[in-house]
Amino acid sequence: MRNILSVFGRSPFALMIEHARKVNSCVGLIKPVADAILADDADRLDELQHQVSKTEYEADLLKDEIRKNLPHHYFLPVDREEVTQFLRQMDTIADGAQDFAVVATFRKLRLPRELHQEFNDLVDKVVEVSDSLVRVVEHLATLQKEAFDGPDSDEVLRKIQAICHMEWESDKLSRKLARHYYAMDDMDPVTIMLLDKLTEALRGIADHSENVGKNLRLMIARK
Repeated sequence: MRNILSVFGRSPFALMIEHARKVNSCVGLIKPVADAILADDADRLDELQHQVSKTEYEADLLKDEIRKNLPHHYFLPVDREEVTQFLRQMDTIADGAQDFAVVATFRKLRLPRELHQEFNDLVDKVVEVSDSLVRVVEHLATLQKEAFDGPDSDEVLRKIQAICHMEWESDKLSRKLARHYYAMDDMDPVTIMLLDKLTEALRGIADHSENVGKNLRLMIARK
């Protein structure tokens, strides 16, 4: 008799949770990167950039393992395409963290002290969004057992709504920061361009975190 796993496949959810945690580790590194930017510590930035790249690569390996072992016919309470879409969005979050770290090494960014608080506020909010997302993803194993129904799904839906609100807050913080540095007469164009790229990477992390949450919400809503 064939092993039942050869018929139904192996559940991807445990690896999906592990992958989400690894992606969140990438995002967690943007805080020390931001600290190094403000401290004008080029050596630390180089070190952190390599660390982010290594962590992003490890997340890629997990993503590839999930895809490689995801059968086309798997007895799941969700569609195979929903799993692959989840992986694409999570991959983009890790890419955003890597982009942030790489841009930080392009040249020294001596940010005026009056920008420090707003810059830190945005970074902290983006990290908060990612931390909240991984806590939602950690419910996947339980949700699978419950066929994406029951009290746990209701709790996840509430947490997803909170993520959407935090993403909106990050957008507001990003616009506030941009208005501030564009209004400064003594800001050189290259610094403005690099700040734009840094904030774009941060917005992308928050946006795709929200998208992952919305995808999970659709999975639950279809059940």
